[in-house]
Amino acid sequence: MQKVNSPKLENTLRLEKLYKYLNYEISSSILFIGSWFIPIFIPILFLAAIGFTPYILYVLYKERRNGWLLTFILMVLLPVVMLLIFAYHYFVFSLIPFYLYCFLLRFEAKGWLTEMRARNDLVLQKIRKANESNELDDWIVMR
Repeated sequence: MQKVNSPKLENTLRLEKLYKYLNYEISSSILFIGSWFIPIFIPILFLAAIGFTPYILYVLYKERRNGWLLTFILMVLLPVVMLLIFAYHYFVFSLIPFYLYCFLLRFEAKGWLTEMRARNDLVLQKIRKANESNELDDWIVMR
């Protein structure tokens, strides 16, 4: 009676949380449009971006998504530094690359989750199949 019961499943919790938070970040980007009429939204958007950035970087690092980390540096951090150095009065436009990055990352995270769940389902199917064949063999031997 040899059952396969130690699956090696991928943990999707971090990506699921990131995906959920990215939905909120994308929704808050609508405030950017509203900030032209109500300027109080601008500091709120900056605080959200500053507060959420470490979490994005942490999840990407833990999931070993080095290409997306590099893309963050090139797409978000580099323009922010350039605006700070050369055109400080246009700094509000540094929010655009951040929210664009969040938008793109949201689509990619959904794909990653789909792939991870499919791999987990495949592992579980293999385990079920192995356990079913073992149970059948045990039943035949006992008879």
